[in-house]
Amino acid sequence: MASVRRLLGRWWLILVCAAIGVVMGAADLAVNGSADRALIDFAIVVGYTLILTLLQNRSETASVLAGRPVDERWESINLHALAAAGLVGAFVALGAFVVAEATGRDWSGLAIVAGAIGLAYVGGVIWYRWRL
Repeated sequence: MASVRRLLGRWWLILVCAAIGVVMGAADLAVNGSADRALIDFAIVVGYTLILTLLQNRSETASVLAGRPVDERWESINLHALAAAGLVGAFVALGAFVVAEATGRDWSGLAIVAGAIGLAYVGGVIWYRWRL
């Protein structure tokens, strides 16, 4: 069991991203019918992941991007970057929602994304308030 855990600990990122690449490629193949585009979708996701996996032992930045911060400083950098990305995502979703509403376009998808971000934030505050 320990060897399986160690193997998955090392390769989990590649396995998860390969599955994501397969799903993206299959979706592109189903919509566009282009095997070339499906392969490119898969190659981008898996290629990025392989590069991170190969560099994570040599680069602290790649280690953080691969989900393995090397120390508390890099953990803090990761948390701040994650918070900034969430904030930018929330503002983009809300801004796009306002533009879609003002121009009479369909805003339902944007409302779902903005609502999910807001619910995730509120849920996170409640969850971590109890857990930490």
